[in-house]
Amino acid sequence: MPQGGGGGDGQSSCTPSRWKCIGKAIFWPAILLLQAMRIYVLGCILVYVSRLGRGILCGMCVCCHCTYKDKSFPHSHVAIGGWKGKTPQEVDREVQWRRIADIVAASSRTGAKLFADRIEPSDICQGQLGDCWLMSALACLANQEGAVQQVFLTKEYNEYGKYRVRLYDAPQEAWVTVAVDDWIPCGQDGQPLFAKPNGDEAWVLLLEKAMAKFKGSYGNLDGGSTMWALECLTGDYVFKFNADPKTGKWRRLDIVHRPKPGGGGYDVMLRPTEDELDSEGMFNSMLFYNRKRSFIAASSGSGEDTQDINGIVQGHAYAICNVKRVDRFQLVQLRNPWGTFEWKGNWSDTSSLWDENPKVKRALDFKPSDDGTFWMEWRDFCQYYKCLDFCARTTGFEDIQLDIHEERPYCGPVLGCVEGCFRYWVCCLGVRALFCSRKARHFEQAPAGCCAAC
Repeated sequence: MPQGGGGGDGQSSCTPSRWKCIGKAIFWPAILLLQAMRIYVLGCILVYVSRLGRGILCGMCVCCHCTYKDKSFPHSHVAIGGWKGKTPQEVDREVQWRRIADIVAASSRTGAKLFADRIEPSDICQGQLGDCWLMSALACLANQEGAVQQVFLTKEYNEYGKYRVRLYDAPQEAWVTVAVDDWIPCGQDGQPLFAKPNGDEAWVLLLEKAMAKFKGSYGNLDGGSTMWALECLTGDYVFKFNADPKTGKWRRLDIVHRPKPGGGGYDVMLRPTEDELDSEGMFNSMLFYNRKRSFIAASSGSGEDTQDINGIVQGHAYAICNVKRVDRFQLVQLRNPWGTFEWKGNWSDTSSLWDENPKVKRALDFKPSDDGTFWMEWRDFCQYYKCLDFCARTTGFEDIQLDIHEERPYCGPVLGCVEGCFRYWVCCLGVRALFCSRKARHFEQAPAGCCAAC
């Protein structure tokens, strides 16, 4: 089997430098203490300071109903772009712009929030836009603690309505800050046309809007690459595996950004490599990267998303939430970004195999739910999915984020500080971030035997 790009090219925290490892071994108590102070104590103080600053500087604007409106991404057909073949006049006539607080007002007792409770894939629901590739990428991030919060520079909902996120511009090899307002395009019924909120959470709607601004318009999100979205959201190394229908083997491809002829941006290209895996090797790689807390997404066969085969939507992107081997079974958990419409075959929510295999049911903590999430056996997966997108996620102290408990406006940051410190010290969150951090810039093949978690 070709070995190009595999093996020891991935870098973990204990291999880049011998001196770095020695420094960690000697000074680890001081490093852990300083990081805890930075993340929790300083983070808690900054939340209260920023609230005070907003109250003083923006309070008058809010009282006068003068809130932030992004003039560079106006509330008109300019921001919507090409959508369903409608003319600019039709778009302006049919689309109304509403603030997130007004959208969730009918269903929320406590008001809109940036994050509410735990961030999880069920927060995501695709709307009337073909951006399943982006929704799948967001579901991947939502499946790992701290990943979504890293994208947001603005850490909580604010009445002024300005939010800043950071996105990675790969052709320029630089992070860029994208600022958006909280006015969302809605239909005549007053509900969002595109991504839908889950309860009173705003983060999905705001990230979709930030990506739309980054790409020029909402219409430019209609069709895209999950691999590119993961790269843009994380700045980490991404790659793809495509299945050969004749041999059944999987060939790796890398992403390449090439300037468009005549200027005006970049095209996303795929460059084949020599790495090739058989079915067993591919599953082991998925298991390996899943245990490394990296992101994986899958694309179903060609076709229109109005077609499905046994519940698998054609031409559609799915997030892979989990990969497990239990006894002789190789199982993959996926999520449809629509939030519904699931696999109907073996190991589906209604399959009798769960009751026939109680050990598997316990190991996977299976609970049927119509939320777009489902399990498949690997051999069935290979019949329906021919493309896999990977993001070798960087892990470390940046994964640890202060939960400010927006539902508790006064004591929430302090509560989050106390809870976070408990998990940091007692549950070894800090030790894992220090000694099990990693940053990969090359493809790593899964080692033979048991895959280490860090």
